[in-house]
Amino acid sequence: MKNIEYALKGFRAPFFKILNREKERFLCPICNYFGPFKDKNTRLHAKCPKCGELERARLQFLVLSKLFENKKLSTNKILHIAPENAFRKLFKKKFISYTSGDMFRKDVDENFDIQDIPFENETFDMVFASHVLEYPDDDLKAISEIKRILKPNGVAILPVPLVHDLTHDRKERHKITRMMHEPGLDYFKRFETIFSNVEIHKAEMYPEKHQLFIYRGDFGNGYPLSLGDGRYSDIVPVCYA
Repeated sequence: MKNIEYALKGFRAPFFKILNREKERFLCPICNYFGPFKDKNTRLHAKCPKCGELERARLQFLVLSKLFENKKLSTNKILHIAPENAFRKLFKKKFISYTSGDMFRKDVDENFDIQDIPFENETFDMVFASHVLEYPDDDLKAISEIKRILKPNGVAILPVPLVHDLTHDRKERHKITRMMHEPGLDYFKRFETIFSNVEIHKAEMYPEKHQLFIYRGDFGNGYPLSLGDGRYSDIVPVCYA
């Protein structure tokens, strides 16, 4: 069913390009579509009409591509938590052994709580978990578990949604978002206490032709990382064991 859905998106993309020929054009690094992007609610130029991926995924893809250029990075085993379809396909091509995991989903290899990952120490060369760490009760325990299962020189890519300047740890789960932690710009310090090195990759570090910014309206004035022109940046942290 998913394959049919993606095929239909690819079929519709040329028509969207024709109907929106006056809009600004961008290059999707994931599927190589070049043309106008779709708006998503109040976010301008957000969605690629061919592959359907958004700003966040495009930035993460570029960070991953840069990592894969490093010949020292082992591509033997990866753990993909809360797997996204586009990255699932990429990782299966890049890595010899691919394992997906989630707490509840049925379309994964393993079901587990990220606070208690059922793998031996130093099992994986990479762990990818995007917008996951805001949910566990004890996010520091989850981060420590990710570090534990990484091989020496392994890499963890752990983006979180940045919704405040300073992180707010909740006593009770948010009734709508279900978050236990509302990350701020200081959240990455938690990684620095556990990993040997943390690299911060910002959207503005990559070519603007890929449209990696979140435009005005999605988070309002309270959202951090404003560039002052109606655009907001995003961050992908790369953590080294």
